[in-house]
Amino acid sequence: MRVWLVLVLLVTAGCPPPKPPSLVDPTNNNAFDDPPDFKPKSFDVTVSGEGRPIIYIPGLGCPGDMWQESVEHFDGYQAHVLTLAGFAGLPRINTPLGATVRKELVRYIRSRKLKNPIIMGHSLGGFIAYWLAATAPEEVGSLVVVDAGPALSDTDVDTARELRNLWTQAEDEEFDSQVRNLFNGMITDPKRLAPFMDTVAKSDRRALGDAIYEVVTTDLRDDMTKIASPVLVVLADGGLQQQITAQVEPIPDHEVKVIPHAKHFVMLDDPKAFFKVVDDFLEAH
Repeated sequence: MRVWLVLVLLVTAGCPPPKPPSLVDPTNNNAFDDPPDFKPKSFDVTVSGEGRPIIYIPGLGCPGDMWQESVEHFDGYQAHVLTLAGFAGLPRINTPLGATVRKELVRYIRSRKLKNPIIMGHSLGGFIAYWLAATAPEEVGSLVVVDAGPALSDTDVDTARELRNLWTQAEDEEFDSQVRNLFNGMITDPKRLAPFMDTVAKSDRRALGDAIYEVVTTDLRDDMTKIASPVLVVLADGGLQQQITAQVEPIPDHEVKVIPHAKHFVMLDDPKAFFKVVDDFLEAH
């Protein structure tokens, strides 16, 4: 039950809380050069294809392979598929994951000289996508966010610490079985997630707990006006549509699409409908 609460906090927007001070680093936009072989520590990248780049960011504990069907569909683009440190068997890092990924993505985009990259993020990956676009708007082309808002919880710091501890202190069997059960509840047909669950269960518990703590204590809503990119927000069909829609309203150029009957893993739950709304968006931008 306790892990269920943590996952719900991570994948939902929650009721609008009092807004804490923005945690965005305003100095992150300073231009600097990176060597073309810059190697990030907070994520691994698999690159394939040719064309305009799409950077795919998966959610909590998920491998980049979860985007494979999307990579195959968007075959006229160059895919940069991330797996984040500490997830899916990768070693964790000791700095805050979301903030480090956000900073290193800026360096990665510059070092590879990626022009107007599309950022596509799911859940935690969508949260990082908002953060990147708000702090480095000149480096980002279009943004596709899948079932995520810029503020995920109204949990206070003490409760966030408790939630982090619940992850890090979970026993092996408890961690494995509850993660599988909970992830399977986030999609209509669990068979669509089954090929990835062994890899998700290899995630580092401390990395998961730290990522949850970081996300539930970080509120990006005040920074949504800084996003200069066109943004498509693709939502699952649930009770959080109005909350997330209200949170992204300050983004100057955005649209929200809800996929009927889809659950949290929208791109796996109804790929046909997901691809249609994304294709339309990319064609327009």
